[in-house]
Amino acid sequence: SSPLPRGGASRFCVFCARREGPGFSGGVVMVPPPSREDMVAQAWVTGFTNIAMLPVTIQAFSYGKHYEGIMGMMAMVTSSLYHTCQSLDITFLTLNEGRWHHMDNVFAILSLMAMSIGFAQLPLHSVWRELFHAASVGVAVCAQLAYPWDVRFTIGPLVFSVVFTILAVALRWKHLRFNRQAGMIAIVSFVCAVVCFVQGLDDQKDRMRLWHGGWHIFVSLFSGFSLRAQRGPAKGVEPSDVFDKSD
Repeated sequence: SSPLPRGGASRFCVFCARREGPGFSGGVVMVPPPSREDMVAQAWVTGFTNIAMLPVTIQAFSYGKHYEGIMGMMAMVTSSLYHTCQSLDITFLTLNEGRWHHMDNVFAILSLMAMSIGFAQLPLHSVWRELFHAASVGVAVCAQLAYPWDVRFTIGPLVFSVVFTILAVALRWKHLRFNRQAGMIAIVSFVCAVVCFVQGLDDQKDRMRLWHGGWHIFVSLFSGFSLRAQRGPAKGVEPSDVFDKSD
């Protein structure tokens, strides 16, 4: 069975407890707030705010980034189900919040990894792009199956993607063009998302998970404006085909 999170890893679990549950026997599950009113309100806040990712997935598909669109869609669905099951203390398709939380972690990590490599602006049909996404799935799934509640195995795959992105950007720097305005908005959104996430770690002060709902909204804004920034300033031109020509 999965060990209880300790130290920094416990920050990624709210209302954690060990109990028996269908599909997650003896594992870490999320205990909902005590009152019925709190349960329903929390379900609305944490479940419904995931809808902010829907326009981003549509945007990704419109850009021809089908992998990013699928990962975003799966992250949105699994996160909504995890938070709803957590808040209402129910199961869905015989799976409790612990299992949905596990799936949410996998797709959230894969979505962030995909968003990271997007800044290298690899051609959509590039072999390197396909290899990176395939490797990302392998790394994230293995890490989360090995130690799902160990923060090191959450950060590890993200570090892998950031390092790969830095190397790819360095090699392709002369060919990269970004939408700077969208990029600045993405940075501000990311800072707001991090603030909301950190503030929401204290469940005693964020009983309704309002801060965590803010995390869902701002990380969706970050994703959407990142996609726009990665597309480049020229409309109708793929960023991988835009070269930094001097005047």
